[in-house]
Amino acid sequence: MRLVKLTTLIVFCLVLSLPAFAGFTTFSQPGQGNYESSTTNYGGGDGSGNFITSLPPYINFSNPQSENNVPNSWATWGCPPATESCTPNVLWNEGFSSLTISFTEPLKTFGFELEPDNFAVEEVTAQFFNGASLVGTIDLFPNGSAGALLFAGTTDTQFTSVVITDLAGGDFAIAELRGAPVGTTPEPGTMVLLGTGLLGALGVMRRKMNL
Repeated sequence: MRLVKLTTLIVFCLVLSLPAFAGFTTFSQPGQGNYESSTTNYGGGDGSGNFITSLPPYINFSNPQSENNVPNSWATWGCPPATESCTPNVLWNEGFSSLTISFTEPLKTFGFELEPDNFAVEEVTAQFFNGASLVGTIDLFPNGSAGALLFAGTTDTQFTSVVITDLAGGDFAIAELRGAPVGTTPEPGTMVLLGTGLLGALGVMRRKMNL
């Protein structure tokens, strides 16, 4: 009887823990949670003015991206805590209001900073896909005058592509592209907390049964 109760309790605790891990979670700033520590920074080009169609090791672009630098060839950006740096290298999606970023290896976490080309506040969406299935959408209003914002998310499934759209019809630049492949070790602190919670609950049950 005791074994049945303990087994039931463990299953119940695991079920309760699932919502914390499931679905699509976003990061509003680079320093939030474990976003920076759990991802690799793939950068934003070399600032040379050349055009690239990929960013090793996983990232491909649907449109050629112009490699620029703030403030030398791209006027403004933003500053911490909203962005990682005030003067990053950026990739300008010149002449296009949308961009599809695809991954040669699925990622569990992906993010980038974005600023519109026009010196105005514009609505921008980033749709995160797993194949043809939409996993989640980020809808923000970055300012083209030193108002870059972070578009970043993580999932318990995987991302195979992200579609960025400037709904005002303008083009934009992105920077500080970060990602973590599927299979990356889970955040240690999260797993410790889960294990501690389960052990604590089992201790309570044992004390109750021994009364």
